[in-house]
Amino acid sequence: MIGDVLISSVLCSHLKGQFPGAQLHYAIHQGTLAVVQGHLDIDHFIISAPKKSGTQWKELRNQIQRERYDLIVDAYGKLESMMMILGSGAAKIFGHKKWFGPLVYTKISKPSGRVYTLAGNAIEDRLRLLYSESEIQEKALEFRPKIYLDENEVNWAKDLLAKHQLNQGQTLAMVSILGSSLDKSLPAQTMAQILTALAQKPRTHILLNYIPNQKTTVDEILALVPEEHHTNLHPEVYGQNLREFLAILSQVHYLVGNEGGAVNMAKALDIPTFTLFSPWINKAAWNSFDDGHTHIGVHLKDFTPERFSGQSNKEIRKNYQVFYDAFQFELFAGQLDAFCQTHNYTSSLK
Repeated sequence: MIGDVLISSVLCSHLKGQFPGAQLHYAIHQGTLAVVQGHLDIDHFIISAPKKSGTQWKELRNQIQRERYDLIVDAYGKLESMMMILGSGAAKIFGHKKWFGPLVYTKISKPSGRVYTLAGNAIEDRLRLLYSESEIQEKALEFRPKIYLDENEVNWAKDLLAKHQLNQGQTLAMVSILGSSLDKSLPAQTMAQILTALAQKPRTHILLNYIPNQKTTVDEILALVPEEHHTNLHPEVYGQNLREFLAILSQVHYLVGNEGGAVNMAKALDIPTFTLFSPWINKAAWNSFDDGHTHIGVHLKDFTPERFSGQSNKEIRKNYQVFYDAFQFELFAGQLDAFCQTHNYTSSLK
């Protein structure tokens, strides 16, 4: 997943810090390159299809063997990565505790529920692959995930916004209107309330993050927003690929919406975020760098923890709609309003 690839890239920065003269290769899936393209600490990408044929598997494993790596760090910890690592010949292979760990890893780390810093559990667990537990607190904030855009990409985004007259002393907000799946997406009515609230902010215009096959669902949500506010919504301003989306995202004042890849990308571009978490997602793991100011994450559990008592994550996910129905806009409307006021165009001039 794009968010995993972006978050795990911090390991590349830590490894370059330890071994500045080393060649560092990053193995990722097709479709995720955009978020790490041009990364200053990565020398080469090994790119493969998520679903590989027998021939592709053979070629990939042969490629890894030919490189004769001194160290392999398995940040994924799934059967796919185990298949890549087997027979690599690397002297050191680090990975998280798994049933197959003793077969492939020379060093095994154990994920922890403990969170030391604002970096969050997702980053800290990855750092456990490289550091001892006593070092995590010191190292967690040393590097953050970062996305690199070149000057031409940024200028393209500025020209696009100018073409739509969206660069003249206005607040530009991005809304992640849908999550990666139905159980990670706020109900349509709640999202429409968010869009309506933002559209009523002074001199505020709203861009939307979605993919083409979500257009019908997006239109259904927009239809719930009062017609008088549609002039402030701009679904037509759209990137044709992920790099174009990132360039546009780099120009907004803040992002609001469902937790997911877009939130992680915004953070890596230093864009303020207000994140709405799905009821079954572990906020402690993915609410990275929440300082209550630049980045804020809200979860139903923050308001009604008793609803989650005695419920397993599997049960919560199965009944996610019931929990989402309780995640009413009024619960977080005040926080959202304060966040928007803090990061609007006028505030950014101070």
